[in-house]
Amino acid sequence: MEKHSFIDIHSHIIYGADDGAQSMTEAIRMLQADRDQGAVAVFATPHYGRENNNFLPVAAGVREKFELLKERAAEEVPEIRLYLGTEWYCAWVLAERVFRMEAFRMNGTNYVLTEFLEYSGCHERPEKFRTNLAQLQKRGLKPILAHAERYRALQDDRDLVRELADSGVLMQVNAFDLERNINPVTREQAQWMAKEKLISFIGSDMHGMRPGARRPVVEEGVRWLFDNVEEEYALDVTMRNAENLLKAGTV
Repeated sequence: MEKHSFIDIHSHIIYGADDGAQSMTEAIRMLQADRDQGAVAVFATPHYGRENNNFLPVAAGVREKFELLKERAAEEVPEIRLYLGTEWYCAWVLAERVFRMEAFRMNGTNYVLTEFLEYSGCHERPEKFRTNLAQLQKRGLKPILAHAERYRALQDDRDLVRELADSGVLMQVNAFDLERNINPVTREQAQWMAKEKLISFIGSDMHGMRPGARRPVVEEGVRWLFDNVEEEYALDVTMRNAENLLKAGTV
């Protein structure tokens, strides 16, 4: 069975920065597992946001740990290129946090991977998606909405997904949700977004290899894309868009 290469733009591999990898060893194991499924490049995107469990890693410390991980990975997982970013909580004041360089844009570009809160008992209002993402765009930043398939507001109103995409918001979907997620609502939302060509990037959103952590499960979702959408679009989602971001800073 053919294995497709991909660029993973969403991961939590910087040990000690958030709720992801807890050690260098675990981070390397995560990268090895991602590589074995086809990853050729991975963005490290630790959480950042006072509103999101008060994840406030010090930028200098994150950069130092990233460089150490990059050095170790070059020895143990040389097939993978590493890049630095952040998964920012999409607060109204996010643009100010970005411009103060409290954490990192995607490889230093104007693209920012950003998320809203979504868990049992917490679902953010549709208007917050509109206003906060638009605020970023007004300041010249280019938002990438992390795991866009998972938000109740967007599941309940697919027109809102189109509205955000038409406004220039790019969508990242967790590959796991395309095929493996047993939640039918989330899985069907991810598949619908793919068939409507609303996805720009995929990610693993991997948090660890320890029991209970989200492991990298990407290969089957990537295969689902190539089996269910046009090959050219699947290549855009899995490789080309991320390559364009890295090479030209634009998608």
